Amino acid sequence: MIFSRVYVPTDDEKIYHYCDANAFYSICTNKKLWFNDLFSMNDYMELHWGYSIWEQAASKRIDTYGKDFLDEIDKVIHYSGIQGLLLANCFSTDKDVLSQWRAYANDGKGYVIGFDAKQLLGLPVRALKVLYNEEEQIKETIAAIDVLYQMKKDGIKEYKECCSVFGYDISSFKNPAFSEEKEIRLIHLLTLKKSNRFLKLVDEGGQYFGTERYGEEVKFRIKQDIPTPYVEFDFTNDGKINPIKEVVIGPRNDIKTTAISIFLETSGIENVNVLRSTASYR
Repeated sequence: MIFSRVYVPTDDEKIYHYCDANAFYSICTNKKLWFNDLFSMNDYMELHWGYSIWEQAASKRIDTYGKDFLDEIDKVIHYSGIQGLLLANCFSTDKDVLSQWRAYANDGKGYVIGFDAKQLLGLPVRALKVLYNEEEQIKETIAAIDVLYQMKKDGIKEYKECCSVFGYDISSFKNPAFSEEKEIRLIHLLTLKKSNRFLKLVDEGGQYFGTERYGEEVKFRIKQDIPTPYVEFDFTNDGKINPIKEVVIGPRNDIKTTAISIFLETSGIENVNVLRSTASYR
């Protein structure tokens, strides 16, 4: 492992997705999650933040390993960005944070969906635990550089692949201003392939609940007048499981818990614990 951002949940651990009422309805009725272009998300500067951390860490190792080695990693990071596009869906380890309700759940009128984390990781995704401490970010990146240097020195064939993974994983570094989010990020990579005189996005699939599976259709939606790519993943393993374990009703949403329970049971999402937010916000 290059560095320790990979998220490994314990048994029965839940991760929470904040959303507005329309997204809540769509997720529960279609039983799918949308993975969106990371560049189009609210904190779009985060990829640039991660790269700036890489630059700071590299500057602290340039006298040790030399400019040529660090430039080599830098080229792989940039080439990875040309080869593919990162999609993400974001979760929190905390189900009732006022700033999250305001930012991601229609100013407290939406919902939080609690998923069984281990079941959800059956999807073809890489799960990363976001780090917000800048000093720790630089420290982890320096440690990753040390590992990559040793891999190259030892002639380990996975060296270039690990450089690419490292380039994607720095997306798990975020500005300390977002620390209240306690984010778990699930990422999925789309590939850019030549198509006539241009390029197109292709989902090459991956392990879906332990079985190799073809990729999903790459779709687009209009967001702020721009076509934005996404893919949908069925989180039920073709109806075999139900990872939704909990729903929290927002602090400015007046619907009764019984109404949500009836909606969920009728939609085939059974035995869900429904509760209200305890945040004081009207």
